[in-house]
Amino acid sequence: MEIRIAREDDIKDIVFILDAASLALLNKGVNQWDYPWDENHLMEQVGCLHVASVDEKIIGTFGIKDLKEWHVPGPGKYLFQIAIHPDFQGIGYGATFLSWACKQARTFREDLYLDCWAGNEKLKNFYSGNGFEYVGDFPEEDYYISIFKSSRDG
Repeated sequence: MEIRIAREDDIKDIVFILDAASLALLNKGVNQWDYPWDENHLMEQVGCLHVASVDEKIIGTFGIKDLKEWHVPGPGKYLFQIAIHPDFQGIGYGATFLSWACKQARTFREDLYLDCWAGNEKLKNFYSGNGFEYVGDFPEEDYYISIFKSSRDG
């Protein structure tokens, strides 16, 4: 698997992946994200979005950005919008994403944080099983998120 910074010409593939992942979650009763994704919003994130490809086919995406005001003290990096197309889920790519992002954060000597909808027990277990420490549940607009942290030293 190859991971690289996303380019503007990747946005349609990113929307396709995020829409497919969002629908799969909604069909399971998991309200992780809104659907459909806004291409213009994603275009504004170019520079912090990454894509993962296998045999030159983009199969996943995620973003990493500096942690601004949030529920945890900075400085740090925030790993967000982690999505793998459903056809490629369950075969280890998610763990590879997390490992790659942790290594990147360590090069900057910063902690790496991520979150998910607090009701997504499967994802929370996945994060914990991949070395992320549960920080706590925090309120958002009308729901709670669970925040996890990977130490800059770990």
